[in-house]
Amino acid sequence: MAKAKRRPQKRKASKKKKRLTRRQIGSIIKYITLLLGLVICFAVGFLEYTGRIDLLVKLGLRDKPAEGEELSVHFIDVGQGDCTLLLSDGKSMLIDSGEAEYSAKVIKYLRRKGIKRLDFIVITHPHTDHFGGMADIIKKVGTEHLIMPETDPEFTPTTSSYERLLRAVGDKGLSIEAARDEAFTLGKTEIEIISSDYKGENLNNNSVIVRAVNGSNSFLITGDCENEEEQILLKKGVDLSAKVLKVAHHGSATASSADMLDAVLPRYAVISCGRDNSYGHPHDVTLSRLGKYADKIYRTDQNGNIVFVSDGEGLSVQVQRGS
Repeated sequence: MAKAKRRPQKRKASKKKKRLTRRQIGSIIKYITLLLGLVICFAVGFLEYTGRIDLLVKLGLRDKPAEGEELSVHFIDVGQGDCTLLLSDGKSMLIDSGEAEYSAKVIKYLRRKGIKRLDFIVITHPHTDHFGGMADIIKKVGTEHLIMPETDPEFTPTTSSYERLLRAVGDKGLSIEAARDEAFTLGKTEIEIISSDYKGENLNNNSVIVRAVNGSNSFLITGDCENEEEQILLKKGVDLSAKVLKVAHHGSATASSADMLDAVLPRYAVISCGRDNSYGHPHDVTLSRLGKYADKIYRTDQNGNIVFVSDGEGLSVQVQRGS
């Protein structure tokens, strides 16, 4: 009798482990990062609401408030222009002035601060929204030093505003000091002047950069420096790191590149711009980039005058209006 053939047993199909794709892993990481960000934002908001600023300071999420004043940095609201005042241990530096229509406001501000004569004036570049009011300030307040960028004669302005500035300089017997890379002290603050090597007709990229350091607090004032000058500065290898960044060119999309912000790593950003200005400043793409770095973004069109006070360790912020 023939033996019955044994049927081969069917092997159970082995379940293959599904591997996550790079895209899926990226999405998971993005989701976790977003979730952590929301948790941190909620925790920070709760601690601020309950007044536990001390915990935020210990966690490194907020700066310790200044208990004294070694340096104060005043971002004065001059509409669609720039004007920054540095005061340190009785010494003063005014960086830009805004248009001529704001000169009376700036002079009044200086008088209220007890300034009879400025130690330094810096004009970042020869555009009227940065120097327009400086002729009146030089006439009525004066200065010991006037620093400006050296401009190619081919592109030096020939406007009536610029000629008015030069007349005021001549009438006061001042000499213009061409901006160069240098460092000096202003009271209890270290000042670094960083010049641009840009050559061309776009005067924004010829902006003088001012970096002020008081203890653990630092400020970077950038004029209208655009992407081209940013790359020049990065190649020079100068120290651009700063806790507070005066955002270049009123928040234009042509400035504040990711490369620049990587070098600065600001905790606070200040944008000087006019309310409902025709340029659309600050641009949404710039605000989006800044939001990845800065915990707080202040704007003169929303906050008015913005004042930072440093005691070398702690840092406080006061605004004229708004949050």
